Formats: sequence, C-alpha cells, structure tokens
Amino acid sequence: MTANVLQRIRRAKFPLSKADLAEATGLSLSAISVHVDRLLEEKIIEISRIGVSSGGRKPRQYALNKHIGLILSIELGTAFVRLAFTNFNCEIICVTTCEIQIGDGPIPILTHILKLVDQMILENNFDRTSVKGIGFGIPGPVDFSKGVPISPPLMPGWDSYPIREFWSKYFDCPCFVDNDVNIMALGEHAKGLQFAYSNIIYVNVDSGIGSGIIYNGVLYRGSTGSAGDIGHYDIGTDVVCWCGNRGCLEASAGGKAILSKGKELARSHNSHFLLQRLGSRSELTLDDIGTGVLQLDPVSVELIRESGNLIGRVIASIVNFANPDLIIIGGKVAEFGDIFLAAIRQSVYQRSLPLATRNLIINKSSLGEMASLIGGAFMAIDQLIIQSTEDELKGIF
Repeated sequence: MTANVLQRIRRAKFPLSKADLAEATGLSLSAISVHVDRLLEEKIIEISRIGVSSGGRKPRQYALNKHIGLILSIELGTAFVRLAFTNFNCEIICVTTCEIQIGDGPIPILTHILKLVDQMILENNFDRTSVKGIGFGIPGPVDFSKGVPISPPLMPGWDSYPIREFWSKYFDCPCFVDNDVNIMALGEHAKGLQFAYSNIIYVNVDSGIGSGIIYNGVLYRGSTGSAGDIGHYDIGTDVVCWCGNRGCLEASAGGKAILSKGKELARSHNSHFLLQRLGSRSELTLDDIGTGVLQLDPVSVELIRESGNLIGRVIASIVNFANPDLIIIGGKVAEFGDIFLAAIRQSVYQRSLPLATRNLIINKSSLGEMASLIGGAFMAIDQLIIQSTEDELKGIF
C-alpha cells in the first residue's frame, strides 16, 4: 500500500495532501499518515508546498522527491543509440547520441554503450551508486518478464540475448527492457499528456512502422509482447516485405519504402530535386525527403502523402475496432510537416465509422525524438515501484 500511495503522488498533476490521498485510495487519514510518514522518512517524497486552509491547519502537500537518484534511459535503433540520464521526474539531465550498426551484435554494441555511459558519468560528475534503474528500448519484440529480445527481425544475433543481465554486471540496479514504441507510448501518455487520456495508440513511422497501445490507462503488450505490430497489416499490394510476405503496410509506407521509391523516381528523372540530393551517393536519406517536402518538391510531397494515406487506412481499421480517444503520430516521418498528418487524418475520417471518430483526436507527438528516452525513464521508475514490497522500498531508492 505504501507503493500504491507513492504511485498516487507520483502520477498526480499537482502535489497532494493527506486528505487528497485518503479520498483517492479510500484509506483513513491515520492509515495514509503511516504511509506518507514512511515515504518522508526514506526521503522518497517531500513536502512540496503548504495548501490553503479550509478552517484548520494549512495542509501539507506532497510530491515525489525527484532528486533521490538517477535513471539511465537507452534508446537503441538500427543505426544509432541515444542515451540520457534523468531525475525521478523523468526530466532529462544530459543526453548523447552515437551512430552504431545493430548487426554488429549484442556484445560489441552493449560494450560500446557502456563506454558512452561511463563517459557521461565522468563528464557530469555523477555518483555511480545514484543510478537506481535502467530503461532500455529496442527496435524489436521483447519478452518483458525476462528482459530479452524475441526473434527481432532487425537485430540479427540478438535473439534471447540477456540484456538485463549484461547491465547487472556494471550497475547495482534493475534494468527493464521493452519494445521502443511501447516506451514511446508510455512517455507520451505520462509526460506529454499528463495522463489526460486513457485509450491511446502511438504510431511510430520511421524506417519501419509500429505502434504502442495504452488501454484503460495501462500499456497493453498482449499475451506474448507483440501487440501493436501494425507494420505487417496486409494492405493488398504485391510488394514483398522483409518478413517474406507480400502486401505489408511497412513495405509500402515505411521509411525504407519511401526512400526506395524516391531513389527510383530520382534516377528516372521524375524529381530534379531528389536527383540532385542523390548526386554521386548510392542512397537517399529521410532527411533528403524531409527537405524536399519543405521545398515543395512535388515528388517528395507525393511520397509523404501516399505514405500517410496508406497508414491512415490501417489506422482506420484499428479505430473501428479499438475506439481510442487519441492517435499520436511520432517518428522521423511525422516531422515532415502537416502534409503527412493531414493525409493520415483524411484517410482515417473517410474510412472509420462516425461513432468511432466522433471524439477522436489525431495529433503529432508532443515529445518528438525524446519520447523514447522519457518513456524509458518512466517505465523504469514505474517498475521499481510496482516490483517493490514494503520491506524493499528503502533498498530500491
């Protein structure tokens, strides 16, 4: 129950008094006092401010002590890794990014990440023992209970690798591993939206396409952790996907598909702009397409609009089935201006049932590229509290 009281305080938009906590939990004031006093004694919460009196003593209001330790948040992509240290309010203290190649395998990649972490600790004069948890996001399916990747198609050599155990050799704290889009959804729900909506689908459009699902205020992973893999919805095309099937959404509308089409159109002289960007290089980048959109290159604009329309068709099916409050669009392609978002909205509203879209909101991510790092920190803190017991609170924090 102490952990439950802590969660109430942590997730509140404003500091809470003991009376607020009693009303929220259904406990008596005397019972709440026991839990609050214990959390104060352990310095896990603090008196944030003194409230307005309603006739008696002015009530003390409590908030999480965000300085009780550090959280290490790691976002692993297929070609980059991004690291951040945050406080217990998920506020980023420092961040760094480095290029990697995920195909190099787990030991070289994780060893390199560890060196980056050690460098950040040294440069910022952090106490290593102040790191209380690690949140690690990867671009593939995860067995969350074990902290291991499960047959990740974009991560050759990583299947069942014990990421959690690797970090336990260097830090005396738990490591929690999840799919990167799940973590993005958590970050947006908790810190981008301040828990304002309970049913959310976060769609990440980058090299691939995936989604994270918040259902009744809780992250939904499915029975084996693969919930939200919308990139392999069959949209009826004849395009071969890397998974071996034909017609997958990701194969026609993901970042890799956009670049493949852009390269083909550039070399066939349909886009002078993209041909110039391609130059002597062998490949285009998503930044090239984004620049083309900003400069109103017709081919770049059409590529993004087509992607948005196709993704919107799949989202419309999800909206009809799940009836969410909010669809959030994140990832690199979502940063290409209003054209992409408008195409998604048009397709969703055209193909979804009126009742399902009556109150539906479709917005771009408010956290942008920081969603994963913030979400990773939130997940780690959440799990520290969820997995704690009365006797372990002090030891964890």
